[in-house]
Amino acid sequence: MANYFKESIHKFKNDALSKGIYDILKGLFISLILLIPTKWIPYVKTFFLTEHKFTTYTIVISAVTLITFTTFFVSRYFRKKIRLVLNDNHTDELTGLKNHKALIEYLNLKIVEAKNRSESLSLILIDIDDFKNFNTLYGFNVADQILKKLGELLGNDKRATDETFRFFNRGDEFLVVAYETSLSQAIQAAERKRKLIQKNLISVEGKNHQLTVCCGVTEFKKNDDYATFTDRATEALNEAKKIVGKNNTKSIV
Repeated sequence: MANYFKESIHKFKNDALSKGIYDILKGLFISLILLIPTKWIPYVKTFFLTEHKFTTYTIVISAVTLITFTTFFVSRYFRKKIRLVLNDNHTDELTGLKNHKALIEYLNLKIVEAKNRSESLSLILIDIDDFKNFNTLYGFNVADQILKKLGELLGNDKRATDETFRFFNRGDEFLVVAYETSLSQAIQAAERKRKLIQKNLISVEGKNHQLTVCCGVTEFKKNDDYATFTDRATEALNEAKKIVGKNNTKSIV
């Protein structure tokens, strides 16, 4: 029973959302401990009023200043904790890229911007060729390490207008949202990424692995929403995977 309780506490502390709650509760507990010295306040007040002849005005100003600074630093601390929790909830644990939840929020925002500003927006959906074979031949641990290193490679290979996501939490697909990017520009970017992946050997546990990928590319249409836009990118990817030997890029207008 004791071990179960300890494991529950440990799991609670490691949970992304619970980290913030745990730190808040810890802060409140520390604050309660710090309240114990308040019994000394009458003595402090006597010291200031009698021995040093501080005026009530001075004491009030000092108290307000202290409260202001305390509030500022405490709120800053908790804002930082909240940002960390939100970041954890939007980051894929394995690859370090932004996750599917972050993708939904980001892409919906970019769709609104593209409609309002009439700016181009494209998607590049990337899928590792025959990745199930890696799971079968080398096991899930090696496969996960390959995904992690590929995520790092894709995360480092991006333009200022690109944002790279892991498409699904347990999948081997990656999605690049290319803002201010036409279809032709997105195809060029996809081909660059495809060739980069093929050229770079990924080393895991002393063995080098050469990957190839297929890319599906599409450009935003004014009547698109999240579902129609990403579905068209998936359709383009499926067309690329039908080619013998795979390792190619296809686009759908």
